[in-house]
Amino acid sequence: MNYTGQYNEVSTLTHELGHTMHSYYSNKTQPFATADYATFVAEVASTFNEVLLNDMMQKKLKDDDMRLSLLMSMLDGFKGTLFRQTQFAEFELAIHEAAEKGTPLTGKVLTQMYGDITRKYYGHDKGVCTVEDNVAVEWAAIPHFYMNFYVYQYSTSFVASQALAAKVLDGDKEAKKRYIEFISSGGSDYPIELLKKAGVDMTSSEPFDKTIEAMNGIMDEIETILDKQK
Repeated sequence: MNYTGQYNEVSTLTHELGHTMHSYYSNKTQPFATADYATFVAEVASTFNEVLLNDMMQKKLKDDDMRLSLLMSMLDGFKGTLFRQTQFAEFELAIHEAAEKGTPLTGKVLTQMYGDITRKYYGHDKGVCTVEDNVAVEWAAIPHFYMNFYVYQYSTSFVASQALAAKVLDGDKEAKKRYIEFISSGGSDYPIELLKKAGVDMTSSEPFDKTIEAMNGIMDEIETILDKQK
């Protein structure tokens, strides 16, 4: 990667080193047949690292403008990964459901579907955000839609990592131990089971609830800084 010491590059490097750690520990611990991990958990270690980096930076930074910039970047990460990828997944599901009904998947049909879903997610009809008409053709430039149900796994990994990181940052030493065991597990079990062993039950609402709690905490911090600057 290009690296000039900018914060977004530090964050990217931290993210990619999460993948490195996951692969290193899995290859070191597991036999060849189970060393590779499933896509469902592929983004857990990377986004886990980002949470730790952001927490460290928030504690170190004293300048409110710098803290505000970082907090806004973190909030954008929630929007881009949790909400946007879920939006993508809903569109992807709609594509497959239309195909199963025999609906021709023309560019016009896909544009209409994508536009409707995007407007719903951004609150267009309620006046929350304005979604311009040209956004409806965005689907054509997203390569993940040409794969089989890939994008939702960004959201699930993000939610899982938020829950795992929250336990570690709370000082739970067992959580840290379980996390190392998780990134050492490769594909030795089903992803849901590996995450359960790590302390996160993806069949419950807890991971999502913790993620929304973290997001709300970021927005509270932003509002506190903005109130001080009025």
